Amino acid sequence: MYRPLVHLAPVMLLAGVFGCDSAAPPAVTVRPTAAATQVADAHADHGHADHDHDHDEPTSFADGVAKLKSLGEDLAEKLANNAGEAADDAVHDIGHLLEAVREHATKAGLTDAATNALDELEECFGKVDEAFHSAEENADPKKVLESVKERLDAAFKALTEVK
Repeated sequence: MYRPLVHLAPVMLLAGVFGCDSAAPPAVTVRPTAAATQVADAHADHGHADHDHDHDEPTSFADGVAKLKSLGEDLAEKLANNAGEAADDAVHDIGHLLEAVREHATKAGLTDAATNALDELEECFGKVDEAFHSAEENADPKKVLESVKERLDAAFKALTEVK
């Protein structure tokens, strides 16, 4: 099987999970990653029709990485200010942007170099999203984001070094 297609399977699953409408099942049966499964489970009963999405699509891989970093900082600021719904929207926007950045990485032939860092971002932001939609009282998205901050920083650093 062509290797980049294997890497797109989790993205396709996340596109459905983070999409603006109800997620449709994938056309092909794919074994999702653990992170994608967690995000999907967290969104099982969560509709996205109420989210206001302002998608500013990246023009390149580097532009997408910069926008991801900016959205991550925006998310942290919103969580620090207890802006729950706005922070939840930011997580969903990050999900959409991750998909677009993967597409740019593929087009630019950077798939192998960028995949691990993008997977790490997906997993970390997926944990934050899961905390938003968890039935557990002690699930705190702000604490989850703080717990994965070093991982996010390392992933962003790796993405900025991709050539």
